[in-house]
Amino acid sequence: MASHDLHFDVQGVPVQGAFATTEIPVRGEMDHLPDSNDAGGGSNGGMAAYFSKRLSESSHPTACIFHLLFKGAALTLYIFGGWVVGTGNSAEQGSHFITLTVTCILLLAADFWVVKNVTGRLLVGLRWWNQVQDDDTKWIFESAEDRVINKFDQSIFWTVLYATPLVWAALFVLGLLKFQVNWLLIVVMALCLNLSNVYGYYKCSKDQKVRFQQMIHQGAQQGAMAVMRSNMLTLVTGAAGAPLGGAGRSNTYV
Repeated sequence: MASHDLHFDVQGVPVQGAFATTEIPVRGEMDHLPDSNDAGGGSNGGMAAYFSKRLSESSHPTACIFHLLFKGAALTLYIFGGWVVGTGNSAEQGSHFITLTVTCILLLAADFWVVKNVTGRLLVGLRWWNQVQDDDTKWIFESAEDRVINKFDQSIFWTVLYATPLVWAALFVLGLLKFQVNWLLIVVMALCLNLSNVYGYYKCSKDQKVRFQQMIHQGAQQGAMAVMRSNMLTLVTGAAGAPLGGAGRSNTYV
């Protein structure tokens, strides 16, 4: 494995005005949501205002949305797709199952690409990729230097990245218990793609920690050398300026 410093420019996503927070008048302790009789109100309006407010804390809200979008779509289609597959005769059920499987795999592939190439770079300043040279494949794990990471973006990225494989692993166990072998193809594909991103970004963050520790170690060594040089200079200048007689001698050094 080889690590390289990352010198690419991380471009932000212009979203000014895209996630404006709606001011809601507070009429009581529990009145944080608009009334159902208000225009555009109800629980849906309240949830939209809540998510809009949370996304306003992000430096890249669009990237946060796409970090969740394809994962959520694939999981929802897998969990509730059984109702669609179970309708109709045997031929229709087979056709529905094939369509659902292909759609889930396409969503998982889109999620893998987005996380690997877009959201990881924007939200946490990390990127991993492989370089093919002749018959040799070289994996490269990079992290952006001098990059201030938004805490909300960092929390969203790592929480969703680690939680998604756990959900698919639970669905894999459930599929085994129910002997749903056909459905396990989707789960295995999901686990492979999601765990690949987990491993890649784990290596990126691990390399970043190693470089950070090296910087601290080098800084400590330089600080220790500076203190030693200062002490030596103080000893030399103090000895040169001390009186020769013993009467005026003071205990300058301990």
